Amino acid sequence: MKNSTRGLVDPFIVMDVMEAARKAEAEGRHIIHMEVGQPGTGAPKAALDDLARQMQTDALGYTVGLGLPALRSRIARHYGDWYGLDLDPGRVVITSGASGAFLLAFTALFDSGARVGLGEPCYPSYRQILKALDLVPVGIRTTMAARLQPVAGDVTGHDLDGLNVASPSNPTGARSSTASTPTSSSTTSSSTGRSSGCWPSGSSSGPTTTRSGLSSTPPTGSPNGRAATRRSSTRSCT
Repeated sequence: MKNSTRGLVDPFIVMDVMEAARKAEAEGRHIIHMEVGQPGTGAPKAALDDLARQMQTDALGYTVGLGLPALRSRIARHYGDWYGLDLDPGRVVITSGASGAFLLAFTALFDSGARVGLGEPCYPSYRQILKALDLVPVGIRTTMAARLQPVAGDVTGHDLDGLNVASPSNPTGARSSTASTPTSSSTTSSSTGRSSGCWPSGSSSGPTTTRSGLSSTPPTGSPNGRAATRRSSTRSCT
């Protein structure tokens, strides 16, 4: 059987570190885990109690494609409560982790062979997922002066079809600002991922939500967020 070349991507080194740590623990060594960012405690009691109740009373089968409507509505309400944003639940999509959100965003935004800029240093899986989708990741070296975020002067001359912007950035933690985010017509942010993509909302591990690009305008007061951006003539998100 012929194997696909899609899987010929660089290994995610953190997984190698986790496996080495697991082996060390199995040998009886005490390991303090700092290789991944994830919760250090169990789930809240209220969440556990509700899960136990649902497991006894509900079928817990498949959900509709975009996720449970009640959950999407509650997430939209959370954005209003926490960030003061007016977010339409119709623009909320539930995914199985951030990697699922990346796949959704990249396939919605880009055709095979598209060139997508990545401000470096960046989350390694951006590059590998783009490669696996037959897209071309284009590394763009950032500077401390620009808070390790890509700015307009960095992206010119790369013939990009889109620019991946992460705020806060992984692994640097740096946040972008409205003043520094590229705004040229060839690499601008369209709504919510932006005219047809999404903003993964959350970390690189664990469950996450995405705001799907079902509208041409962002929610009122949108904060900077991790985003996949495409060519657009209008900047409609900060």
